[in-house]
Amino acid sequence: MDVRLHPWRRRLLSTALFCHLCLATVSVDAQPRFEGEGRVVAVDETQGTVTLDHGPIPGLMPAMRMAFPVQQVERLQGLQVGAVVRFSLQARGPEWVIATIEPVGESPSPRAASFPAPDFTVPTLSGTSIRLSDLQGKVVLLNFWATWCVPCRTEMPTLEALYHRYKDRGLEVLAVNLDMLSTAGVEAFVKEVRVTFRIALDPSWSTAQVYRVVGLPTTYLIDRRGNVAVREVGERDWMDGVSQLAVEGFLQ
Repeated sequence: MDVRLHPWRRRLLSTALFCHLCLATVSVDAQPRFEGEGRVVAVDETQGTVTLDHGPIPGLMPAMRMAFPVQQVERLQGLQVGAVVRFSLQARGPEWVIATIEPVGESPSPRAASFPAPDFTVPTLSGTSIRLSDLQGKVVLLNFWATWCVPCRTEMPTLEALYHRYKDRGLEVLAVNLDMLSTAGVEAFVKEVRVTFRIALDPSWSTAQVYRVVGLPTTYLIDRRGNVAVREVGERDWMDGVSQLAVEGFLQ
């Protein structure tokens, strides 16, 4: 049998082979990159990840909090919680990884703030009152919640667990309840979950309006100097690795 190829078949085979070799030699660096800026929430050099509160990344994703793997773990060295960084993302299979990341200007310390936490005084479920500024010197997790909010109820046990783990190191949890009716339901839920941190009452939503709360739960992490450093909207497992790393960063 004559296995010789006709000239047009040889040209077709050569073209296909050339294209295959070209595709095979395209490096990862040739993949498109997307750039963004954000604030470092947590750094995990063991897992090779960094968690960022980032703004919108044009053409890719909206503003959100997300943990990204990095192509080179060495890039995480020296990054501090609270630092504002500029970064680029690159596709690696089905995930996006950080190709480059660097602080924008001088890196702030982990205690660097977004803005001073507005002061307020509210009554508590125990019958006393509390003023936020009286807690200055501690790291405060300020949580806005309601008994009719299912995600609020779901995350409350993790807030309690976080408080127990770090209260001796200076963590204070203040949960501001926004129920507009009686406090009977609040008292019943607090007993059910066995909450030991302070529960404040704001049925008029006056404090919530000052903090621009539009969804529940909403939580603010306030550093020892009384500055808001992190804002979290939505339910969160406060005992997950990212949350604990963030809290520990401000307790140092």
